[in-house]
Order: sequence, then C-alpha cells, then structure tokens
Amino acid sequence: MRAPMTQQVFDACVVIPHYAGRQLLECLEALYACEDMAASILVVDDAGPGDAIAEAQSAYPGIHVLRNSSNLGFVGACNRGLTYALEHNHEFAVLLNDDAMVDPGWLRELIAALSADTSIAACQPKILSARNPAQFDYSGAAGGMIDRYAYPWALGRWFEHVESDLGQYDTPREIFWASGAASCYRVEVLRRIGLLEPVLKMHMEEIDWCWRAWLAGYRVVSVPSARVRHYGAVTLTTDRFRKIFLNHRNSMIMLLKNYSSATLACTLPVRLMLEAITVAGALITGKFKRAFGAAAGVLGLIPVLPEVIRARRRVQSLRQRSDAHVMRQMFPGSIALRYLLGRSAPEPHDLPKGRR
Repeated sequence: MRAPMTQQVFDACVVIPHYAGRQLLECLEALYACEDMAASILVVDDAGPGDAIAEAQSAYPGIHVLRNSSNLGFVGACNRGLTYALEHNHEFAVLLNDDAMVDPGWLRELIAALSADTSIAACQPKILSARNPAQFDYSGAAGGMIDRYAYPWALGRWFEHVESDLGQYDTPREIFWASGAASCYRVEVLRRIGLLEPVLKMHMEEIDWCWRAWLAGYRVVSVPSARVRHYGAVTLTTDRFRKIFLNHRNSMIMLLKNYSSATLACTLPVRLMLEAITVAGALITGKFKRAFGAAAGVLGLIPVLPEVIRARRRVQSLRQRSDAHVMRQMFPGSIALRYLLGRSAPEPHDLPKGRR
C-alpha cells in the first residue's frame, strides 16, 4: 500500500474573485483534490446572483469568504482579496479565476520559483483550455508578452489563433506579464508597488501590474511545470463590444501610465496611427462592432484622464529601471501591424532574450 502523501502547508492565500455561475464549485473541487498542498483559500463574493457561494461554504467549510456589499468589478474584487493577503501577512498571494481548475503540484511549483529568486515578483503556470486540454487557453497561455506599443499577446496564443500544447514552451523563461486567470505574486512586492490599477476596472490589469513590477526592478517568469485548466470568456466573450472597448482603452492607459515622457512622445503618435488603421480596416471589412469598439476605447480615455495622470505619477515615483531596459522584454516592432499584414506570431528567436 502506498504511504500517504505528506501535506505541505504554504504561506499563501489563494484569492478567487466570484460574481456569478456555478463554475466556482468545480474550481474548489480541483483545489481540494490536491493532496500535496494546503493554503488559505479566499473567495471574494462580488455581490453577484445565484447561490454558488452558499453551496461552496456548505461543501468546503474551510474556505474564507469576503462579501462585497455592492459589485466592485473584477479589479475591485481582486484588490479586496489581495488586501486580505497583505493584512494577514501571507508571503504569497495567488489570483485564480473561479472557472480555473488546478492540477496537483501547481502551487508547489509556483512557490518554488518565487522562493528561489527574490527578484521575481510574479509567475504564471502553463494555462490550458478546460474545453480542450490539448490546446493552450486564450487567457495567458504559456506566458504573456507585449510589444513596445502596448499590444499584448501570449506564448501559444496569437490574436484569435490558439496553438496546441506540444511542449514548445516547456522551458521556464522570463515573460512580460503573468495572466490574472492564474498567477502567483510575492506579497512584499504588492506592499511596495501597490495593488491592481482601479481605473482599469477589468482587462489588462495584470499586464499593467507586471509592467510596474519591471519598472520597479523585478522580474516575471513562466513556470510551465505548474498546470491550470481554464474555461475562459465565461462572463465576457471576446467579441462583445464592452470587451473590445476595454481592451483598446486599457492598453492605451497602460502606455500613458508606464512610459517616461520622452518615450511617450515617440510612441504615442505611432500607437494612435495603429488605432486609426485598426478602425479603418474593421470598417472596410464590415467588422463594425470592432471598429466602433476600438474608436470608443480611444475616446474613453478622456473621462478617466485625471485619474490616469494621478496613477502615472505614482508609477513613475517607483521607477528603478529605464524604459530602454524594460523594452528589452518587449517585442521591438508592432504585433498589431504584423497581424494585419497576415504574418504569423513571432518565432522564438524574434522574442526578447530576457536580459536583466
């Protein structure tokens, strides 16, 4: 008979923001099936409909639940959970979507990576599709990347094209951002550089945080030995107007917040030109929702600009690295233009080499 596996207790808080749907129960079932780990599990109930929270508390009485009196949105719910991790002096905090299912050993691998190198602020597992585990998931895949104009993509996911997992990204490496669907953060870095940016509301908040971490002197890495399966697009599908709007607006906010004034003066005009090309191309091809969503995203900067300027001042006060240094982690060209020209995703030799 096999000896029982020794349970390792991690000083980590797993933060699960929840709004609606019964996928939370499947998420918790996968967590509690991991016999080799134990961590504090916190569900943030963002004032959504349904009775999944009550069922979860009945089935898993060990979970902690924070109830928001009103809907704070994804960033607000995540920040409330991360604040809990800070207040309870956890060493690590994990953001895990409620439609994500972890594999055994996932947390052990993530924490091992952070424990081995204090310069690492955050790390991401390999994220596979829960609907088709042979393929990467859209949200983060094998690790987040970005170009110098603040257009993100992921290893294993190039715009709408998603790759099969053939082991091509199984070597740990530096990435630019760790997916908010499943990622592990060093709490002392959260304490130093702050939480997710509230003005973003939802979408790209984790990219913005990782950019801030790079500026502050930290690194972000992939941990492909840790595996998570994710349903994705449960609450907001990729073709919804609101998602298109938020993606374009929030990408522009990241650019405005995180670049120095000199870099912004060179980069912003090109980015605006790329936005114009996107809108024109979508109109010509009859993709009117995409055209109006992208245009609205740029115009949507105007009402939040005072808040963005205040956030920019906070970010620039944390700066320990130059833009030139951080740009070593970025694709040097425009992936949007590359995509519009019908080219494939950057090959491994095209990607940043990850020099410190």
